[in-house]
Amino acid sequence: MEGLSSPNPSGFPVPKHVLDIWVIVLIILATVLVMTSLVLCPATAVIIYRVRTHPIRNGAV
Repeated sequence: MEGLSSPNPSGFPVPKHVLDIWVIVLIILATVLVMTSLVLCPATAVIIYRVRTHPIRNGAV
C-alpha cells in the first residue's frame, strides 16, 4: 500500500516549492498578457481611427 499514499500516480513526490514556483510563473504570465492587451487594444483603436480619418483617404488633397 505504499503507492497509494503518494499524491501523484508517477510515484515521485513533487516538492511544494516547485508548485509555488509554477504558481508564481503563471501569475506573472497572466499579468503580462493582461497588461499587453490593455496597451495594444487602445493603440489598435487609435491606429484604425487615424487610418479611417486620414485626409488623403477623404480626398482632401
